[in-house]
Amino acid sequence: MFGLLAGTLLGMALGSTDFSGVSHGPLFSFPQLLPFGWPIFDLSASLPLLIYAVISMAEATGQTIATAEIVNSTQNVQQAIPRTIRGDAVMSLLGGIFGTSLIITSGENIGVVRTTNVKSRFVTAAAGGLLILIAIFAPLVRLATCLPGSVVCGTAVIVFSIIGVIGIDMIAREPLHTPGKTYALAMGLAMGMLPILVPGLYQNFPAGVQMVFGNGMAAGTLTAILVNSLFNWSEKRTQARVKS
Repeated sequence: MFGLLAGTLLGMALGSTDFSGVSHGPLFSFPQLLPFGWPIFDLSASLPLLIYAVISMAEATGQTIATAEIVNSTQNVQQAIPRTIRGDAVMSLLGGIFGTSLIITSGENIGVVRTTNVKSRFVTAAAGGLLILIAIFAPLVRLATCLPGSVVCGTAVIVFSIIGVIGIDMIAREPLHTPGKTYALAMGLAMGMLPILVPGLYQNFPAGVQMVFGNGMAAGTLTAILVNSLFNWSEKRTQARVKS
């Protein structure tokens, strides 16, 4: 926060900020119930969202595990993962009622928890309450949109770098002496980095393929799961043959 504030002040000194729009507009802004009318079921529109929901589940799983590592609560992570996914589902349902998009877990928060070392759920709940108040008080929302993009991106770089460090630490504690784990990690990293290193790689593929494999997190996670499952199945089959 101090870095964000300092960057904004520097942007003001350099003349790269414009706060003229803060005073224009209503004082309060409340969400509207069903702003697009009553919901209807459309199969063609639901299928892409279903794929996106599966991708969100993969992201939520990884982010929940990373958060559990930070707060030293890995013993309950198997219970926390389905709770997180169910919470995302409920919030997405409420979000649709009030006209917003699907609600997913935010990876930036993992870096914030690690940076601040604040692990209390009460602090998280209080921060959520403050965000609700900020969203209702429209001038604060307009003020947030006036922050220099370079300052916001600079803050995000630090936060996501911390998430990367957490991931490296988790990998370092996992023994990779078996071929299955080695290949799962290697293939997962490769498929996860492809959409970033080669933009537009899947542009000629169907929309569903683009949605899954164009998302590095989803592509890497699904690939690692499939490769690891394949090696586990092969190993169990080999052991069964030896016993027989």
